[in-house]
Amino acid sequence: MKYTDVDMLYDYEKDVAAAASGYITLATRVADEHLRDKYFKLANEAGKVHSKVSRLIEKRGGIS
Repeated sequence: MKYTDVDMLYDYEKDVAAAASGYITLATRVADEHLRDKYFKLANEAGKVHSKVSRLIEKRGGIS
């Protein structure tokens, strides 16, 4: 089976969404305020990457 660029972008989009969810979950469970802020920032950055990847998928003719 040959994978296309869009297939790879779909896979990356899934991974980035999972990372954002994981970071948010960790942020809600951490007592240390400094660490919580780090997790929120990581989740925010993962969300930004997800938006960029979604636009790339649409640009390549995929559905995101």
